[in-house]
Amino acid sequence: NDENHKLIQQQQPRFPTQNDRIAFINEFSIRDRCKVLQTYLNKVLKHPIFREHIAMRIFLEISPLSFVRGLGKSFREGNLFKRSNDDYRGRSIFIRMLFQCNPCKLYHDQKWFVIKDSYFVYIQLDSALIGFPMLIDQEFNLDRRFRKTRTKKGIQIKNSQRRMIIKCQRDYERDHWFNSLMEIKNKSIFTQQHLFESFAPKRQKQYAQWFINGQSYMEALAKAILSAREEIFISDWWLSPEIRLIRPFEDDSMQLDNLLGKRAEEGVRVYVLLFKDIIQVVGLNSLHSKRKLVGKSPNKKNIKVIRHPDHRILPGTESSFLYSHHEKTVVIDQRIAFIGGIDLCWGRWDTDDYRLVDLSDENVTELKLPEQLADQPKEESAKEEAAVETTTEMSKNTISTSLFDDANDKQEESNDASNKNSRQDENVIEPIGSRSNNTEKKLHNESKWQRIFKRNKRNDSDDSSADEQDTSESDEKPKTIVGVTPVVDDKTRFFLGKDYSNYYEKDFEFVEKFDEDYIDRKLSPRMPWHDEVLVVSGEAARDCARHFIQRWNIHKADKFRFKESYPYLLPKTYDDQELSDKSFLQSILPNDRSPICIDAQCVRSASFWSCGINNVERSVQNAYIHMIDNAEHFIYIENQFFVTIAEDTSIKNDIGNALYRRVIRAHINKEKFRIFIFLPLLPGFANSNAVQAELYFIMRSINKGETSLYQRLIRDGVSNPEEYLTFYGMRNWDILMGSLVTEIIYVHSKLMIVDDRMCICGSANLNDRSMQGTRDSEVCLVVNDIEMVDSYLNGKLEKVGMFCSTWRKKLFRQILGIKNEEEVNIDDPCSDEFYEYFRRIAKTNTDIYEEVFNSIPTNKIRKFVDVEPYKEKSKLKETDPKTAHEKCKQIQGFIVEFPIDFLADDMTMPKWTTSEGLFKKIY
Repeated sequence: NDENHKLIQQQQPRFPTQNDRIAFINEFSIRDRCKVLQTYLNKVLKHPIFREHIAMRIFLEISPLSFVRGLGKSFREGNLFKRSNDDYRGRSIFIRMLFQCNPCKLYHDQKWFVIKDSYFVYIQLDSALIGFPMLIDQEFNLDRRFRKTRTKKGIQIKNSQRRMIIKCQRDYERDHWFNSLMEIKNKSIFTQQHLFESFAPKRQKQYAQWFINGQSYMEALAKAILSAREEIFISDWWLSPEIRLIRPFEDDSMQLDNLLGKRAEEGVRVYVLLFKDIIQVVGLNSLHSKRKLVGKSPNKKNIKVIRHPDHRILPGTESSFLYSHHEKTVVIDQRIAFIGGIDLCWGRWDTDDYRLVDLSDENVTELKLPEQLADQPKEESAKEEAAVETTTEMSKNTISTSLFDDANDKQEESNDASNKNSRQDENVIEPIGSRSNNTEKKLHNESKWQRIFKRNKRNDSDDSSADEQDTSESDEKPKTIVGVTPVVDDKTRFFLGKDYSNYYEKDFEFVEKFDEDYIDRKLSPRMPWHDEVLVVSGEAARDCARHFIQRWNIHKADKFRFKESYPYLLPKTYDDQELSDKSFLQSILPNDRSPICIDAQCVRSASFWSCGINNVERSVQNAYIHMIDNAEHFIYIENQFFVTIAEDTSIKNDIGNALYRRVIRAHINKEKFRIFIFLPLLPGFANSNAVQAELYFIMRSINKGETSLYQRLIRDGVSNPEEYLTFYGMRNWDILMGSLVTEIIYVHSKLMIVDDRMCICGSANLNDRSMQGTRDSEVCLVVNDIEMVDSYLNGKLEKVGMFCSTWRKKLFRQILGIKNEEEVNIDDPCSDEFYEYFRRIAKTNTDIYEEVFNSIPTNKIRKFVDVEPYKEKSKLKETDPKTAHEKCKQIQGFIVEFPIDFLADDMTMPKWTTSEGLFKKIY
């Protein structure tokens, strides 16, 4: 109004005017004039109305993004026009049809544009809301020709995700912006071609560490979350909000949702990407996860969750019914990134003991006599190993390939019923799922971080009198309700409610009732979980964050384009001194471990449906093949699957071919070369059809049929493939309510170590789903050691990497049960002495398990008709429990042989009338 206008005029500093004739200008007058102008501008900037005026922003070429910590400097900013409706992602098909003609999309809206070192972004003039940023990548391209822009002063900008047209007011302005964008493109490392055809380059001198199993990983993750300053990115296939990251703990403050909620209310922004499951097929209940997480930040509303994909059938939209977002990453402040195979969900937390029993002091550890076992009611006795029931059920659903054309035979109704309740695995049709006193004590000894966690919780409590004493004196009976578990030696349950799981026994159900057991602990042992994760800091971590940001932004545009509460994310600058600082990484590691300097590269499997990119990226597969081809001495692999069949029309990945080529080369050159491969002894599904189908492809990949790896090697002159290549699994035993029990340790890792110098770890399985790029989305990290130490390989003194060698040696000591490092020399995995020792321990352990438990799977069962006679054989654990116990004590570590001849004489593909038999491409 007029009064405000008069007030502004009164407060506005007058522009200094002096005689500017050339004749009166000299060196001294110029200095004076500069001082006068400087004083004038300072007065203007101190005035809130003028300081925030759009004219001042244009004059200084600044915006709110100019001063955000971590985003780096702006190379150019300014007010431009953006063509509207140039991107239709996420819009209705009817709206998209409306804008197919250029005249319908020639309206240009005014925006504020900013060029940063690795992206180009615009913001709204009035609200400063960020628009869809265009990341500079290998497909980043500029064009100012009229036939592309349909305007004389425009620039077309394209990258792998989208296209944008901007319009300037003058020709010279267009040229300035074009040149600035071209300069950033030419300087950016992301426009170059990288090793493995990855989106990210190889980063030198990064810092990293590895974790074996969920206990050490989740403790470090909890520390990292507590140390976050700005933002946390989480991508997961399955996330259980109620999972406890540190165990045992006196309250529920270390529950994931409570921990994230606490940080969110303190101002840390949390962004979560979850795979959106089809509830009738995959019982993950991601909607429960989203609601639980979002509800933990009711005031600040700092937790945002996007579930993807929406399962819809529309041309041009992102959709996938058969595949999933399978990556498992956590990025803190774009400074450190956890990458591996462990989901933050039920069943993943485990210790190096792989305990089968979790009854605290309720368990009966004294063995029952044979007559007691015979008299015990069946419903009160420990159940048979779940794999036995699964194998028996498989035999009912099997057909021979010669009968495939006659597969219209009536299927048992139980198949259809079980198929309706089957759940898709992370990488197929996924099921969801103690003998060491030293580890018990270690778990109960409080570390400095645990005391800090407790103190943080107490500070937030309304109860100012909360005492700091341990509850180890309590006689209270442990409960399964989260939040009341006391820290009590020999009385603490580590696996509460749904966390006590066995995927062979029973699939998950009602996951929202997290504190309720769904398996009887006194009858069924839990299934232990073996997995790997690594953490990296520096530029490689920022590359992982960049992948997350690329996914988040495209899913935001797809699902929440007009929802302002869900922001677009921006990558931080790589010109940051913090990236070379390893102190943050050191602070989350145990005191006896330090970050190791490495070279690292982020690789992924991604395509249009999963990441919104126009090209298909298979850099994970390329990295695996490259590393196998360049292996000199040995390869160590842990993976959940091994589905890689040469010359097969339905299996496309080339991992098996790479292994075949490397063994043939070693055979021709008469080299000593070893390949160790660890797999789950059975695929981890409650549904027998899924087990059967997956086992069919795994056995065809290893030893069944002319195109299998073993048979190809034999055919081409390698008479004994096991001289080079051997397969193993893991198993454990314990006493449950007076009876000896055993269970498979589920190998879920996605790890390959080569020559103790390089490795790859992440979320990718060895199958088409993970390797093809067009199917599941995956993220892995390739590591090359640069800190070298002396060791022996093939009997010769060699330089090996600190990172890879320590990881591999820790795994070997754990798997082989080596307590004393002087007991067995594990430095040289290629030597005949060690190789024979490794195989002998696996064979001895396997023989004991089969003698004591009649364990399944086994090479003694070559046909389904052999299952029942094998089951009926007397078990030593029942006829002579004490002798059986003594036998079990002779078991070393957890290694057993993988039964490559299991059901070798029977085809195991389910009937085509089941979904597993019909949809082969899901494997």
